[in-house]
Amino acid sequence: MRARFIQTFSPFRSLRARFAVAMGIFGITLGMVMTGLIEWRLEEGLSASARDSLQSTAGEIAHTLSDSLETRQHEVALIGSLVGASQIKDFIALQEVLDSLKQRQPTYAWIGLSSPDGVVFAATDGLLKGVNVSERPWFIQGAQGPFLGDPHDAKLLAKYLKPGADGSLSRFLDVAIPVRNNSGRTIGVLGAHLYWDWVHEVVLSSLAHRVQKTPVEVLIANQRGDWLLSPHTETSKNLAEWRQTVDDDRFLSVVQTTSTPTSPSDLKWTVVVREKTTDALSPIDENRRLMLLLTALLGTAFGVGTWQIAGRVVRPIVDLADAAKNHASFSGHGTDLAEAKLHDETMLVGQALERLARFDPLTGLVNRRVLKERLAGAMRAKASSQGSSAVLLVNMDNFSVLNNTQGHEVGDQLLQAVAQRLLPLVRANDTLARVGGDEFVFVMTGLDPSPVVAMHEASAFASTVSQSFKAPFELAHGPCQCDASIGMTMLQANADGKVDDVLKQVELAVLEAKQSGKNQTVVYDQQMQERLLAQVAFEQALRDAVPDQLQVYYQAQVDAQAQVTGAELLVRWQHPTHGMVSPAKFIPVAEQNGLIVTIGYWMLSSACRQIKSWQTDPIKCHWVLSVNVSAKELGQPDYVETVKEILAGTGANPQRLKLELTESTLASDMQGVVAKMHQLKAMGVSFALDDFGTGFSSLSYLQQMPIDQLKIDQSFVRDLGLNGSDSSIVRTVIALGQSLGLSVIAEGVETAAQRDLLAQLGCHHYQGYFYGKPAPLETFVQGLA
Repeated sequence: MRARFIQTFSPFRSLRARFAVAMGIFGITLGMVMTGLIEWRLEEGLSASARDSLQSTAGEIAHTLSDSLETRQHEVALIGSLVGASQIKDFIALQEVLDSLKQRQPTYAWIGLSSPDGVVFAATDGLLKGVNVSERPWFIQGAQGPFLGDPHDAKLLAKYLKPGADGSLSRFLDVAIPVRNNSGRTIGVLGAHLYWDWVHEVVLSSLAHRVQKTPVEVLIANQRGDWLLSPHTETSKNLAEWRQTVDDDRFLSVVQTTSTPTSPSDLKWTVVVREKTTDALSPIDENRRLMLLLTALLGTAFGVGTWQIAGRVVRPIVDLADAAKNHASFSGHGTDLAEAKLHDETMLVGQALERLARFDPLTGLVNRRVLKERLAGAMRAKASSQGSSAVLLVNMDNFSVLNNTQGHEVGDQLLQAVAQRLLPLVRANDTLARVGGDEFVFVMTGLDPSPVVAMHEASAFASTVSQSFKAPFELAHGPCQCDASIGMTMLQANADGKVDDVLKQVELAVLEAKQSGKNQTVVYDQQMQERLLAQVAFEQALRDAVPDQLQVYYQAQVDAQAQVTGAELLVRWQHPTHGMVSPAKFIPVAEQNGLIVTIGYWMLSSACRQIKSWQTDPIKCHWVLSVNVSAKELGQPDYVETVKEILAGTGANPQRLKLELTESTLASDMQGVVAKMHQLKAMGVSFALDDFGTGFSSLSYLQQMPIDQLKIDQSFVRDLGLNGSDSSIVRTVIALGQSLGLSVIAEGVETAAQRDLLAQLGCHHYQGYFYGKPAPLETFVQGLA
């Protein structure tokens, strides 16, 4: 009974129990998530409410302090004006007035009037009478104008006052004003000391008005940031140090500034009111306990409810499991399955998953996983001299075009149709698998041990496969014609290798077939691998070469008088072992792998540094250096900022920098390129349109672009005078440039005859071998000397 109970309720045996446990966990998880969300929302509300309350308290403290200080200052000023108007004729009466004010307002500790030289001649209770206070800050500042000072320990009055309960000296705030007679002459300084204890009273009074009665702490700092009031537990030395820890999760804090206008400066205090986070958020703890209880109840309810419902939900699966066991018993296979207990119904799910793991769900063919297993078996068979094997990779041509234009549903129909057409071609013991979106693989085994005969058999089969694509495929929307490229490799009886290596071989063969025009069969050979390795090695060598092995060459650009106006910078690669590598070989590779961006920035930096070095040369300072810009460079989102940083970093004059763009550069995103050109043009950079006439630039865009110069391609200059169409094109380009107000320069000028013809046609700027070949900087400069 106990074993049956465990078997029935164990989540490891019963799908029903698994559902119940899963839903129970889900209920608990849901409750925890809800608890977290409620706590988050509650915390936000409590934090906001606590901050509002703290802000109100801080504002009340700051406002009360400001009003009280301003009132004391006004009282002292009023007494000073009365004393000045009476010209201090009756000192006894004056002392009575001062004593009366002190008695009415306990905030005052002492009020006194001193002569212009600093001797007190009237004071409350007669204290300090006759004492010279000329060196006290309140007298010095008060003689110049109204003064309100920060708290300080009692000095002269200390011996007349009782110390505090802790034995500390009294602390005062100073208020002082100059006393002037009716004629405006200063006849004394009236000063008052306020007890610092009144600040504590202001704080306690404001805290008593708080609606929330949770404990709070108040800190007050002067304008220098020194604490005037702080709790004994405060560890920060000053306001600045406290601000560094203001994000401490232990406290919720607000800051309020109080300011009392005085002359010559303001007395500014910073009031900080803070509350412990645990006090402010204490209601969350009670809410958490309640939510955890509800979570436990929710999880239990979900589990029990699911157990009741799952009995019906999983019934079809149980019936299906029974059918699978009956089938296994009938077929004589899978004895364990036929004898499985009722609660092993999940085995059926496992079988379904296993099928998904081994078969392509769209075509029903085996997938890459099974292909590798069977290919490994074929390799083991040929290793034991059981004959040759071949692998064919069938890749459908232009399948992506169909997929993108007709939709993925039509693409899926075509894949299914191809699979159905290829299946009848599969020989006994061979394998057909779908390994990718539009790729099918045949593994042919049992071919003749003779390599020549096996090759003939495999080639004949490849021809049959290729021929099967000739007839259109009937799809739901109509017939569809599709060709295929086939890559083939032979597994010789004595060959070694890995499954992935074989698949790479047929992929290389298919790539070769695609590059050779598609719809054909290519057999893998070692040269393909060698070419691939050579290409990879060349790309790596190029990566290693940037920028240490690169060199900058200069080719002069001249005007009609053969005077140098600048030069074009050209990149050269000096390989340490292979010597000079042609730009025609490495530039396309750099364009393809993105290294052209790094090379372009390096060339641009080189040009800017050279422009900077020539700025003090009376001749070369006027030369303009041209740098070619690739489409990938202009495509960088931060290209304009990069050029700006290079110009700023090198200190080069942007008016001596020219960027050469080809028409193909503009093809990808002409509007974006034009926008970047205008930004660079605003910085002073000029532009030349290189190889003009060989591309497809729209004249409307040509008018929008801030082009300064058109560059006639050397292909038109080469046969100038021999080919009438070239002359017409050159004449048209020159006329177009003149009509747009652009200068025109011809490249590839190699003879005087070409130069003269260009001059006759109206072109007066030249570049080419006639004026000098591209050369390193030193050779370039020496050639112009």
